[in-house]
Amino acid sequence: MLFSSRQSLYQIISASFCVIVVISNIISAKMVYIPFVESFAIPAGLITYPLTFLLSDLTTEIFGEKKAKLMIYIAFALNILSFGIIYVALQLPAISEQEQIAFQAVLGLSGLRIFSSLVAFVTAQVVDIQLYALIKRWTGPQHLWLRNNGSTLTSQLVDTLMIDIIYLYWGLGMTFDQVLPIMGFSYCYKAFFSVFNTPIFYLLVSTTKALWKPKLEPVSV
Repeated sequence: MLFSSRQSLYQIISASFCVIVVISNIISAKMVYIPFVESFAIPAGLITYPLTFLLSDLTTEIFGEKKAKLMIYIAFALNILSFGIIYVALQLPAISEQEQIAFQAVLGLSGLRIFSSLVAFVTAQVVDIQLYALIKRWTGPQHLWLRNNGSTLTSQLVDTLMIDIIYLYWGLGMTFDQVLPIMGFSYCYKAFFSVFNTPIFYLLVSTTKALWKPKLEPVSV
């Protein structure tokens, strides 16, 4: 059975996490309008990126802090690898100038964008994992909603502040009056996503523990 072992479950969650992280960063090159607010655009990656916090919390709950951090570091390395491959592809001669321009427009990300994204990703995810594990030590197995939302809401604030200040304020030279609405919307969206997904998180945790209870020996966090 594909999901019969503890290790295979961890590999599946880790692979899903890494794919979402890498793809979210790549598609962030495209700015999209928010439904019903056509004058306000966000990176497309913002739509899928909050899923990573759901998966990192699930990993911390089931496998512990060390395994969750390992997943974060693997995703970080794969991000660097993907950006490196894209950079090499951008340098290769295209068959036409139009194709090169289109490829650059779709996949081209500035060094500052990459730097701010990776720094914010690692910092926020580590904060999320450590805070989740800390709350779990305080509360024990109870109050799953508290550690899920408490860690995610805090770490998402760190993520939003870091990437918007580094990239928009310092990098692009936007004023705080311009950055604050973007920052406010980004955080509110992530916070809504976290709270909205609480029942889904409960379902994932309970289903996982029920199916793999014989295989999931206690893990210290």
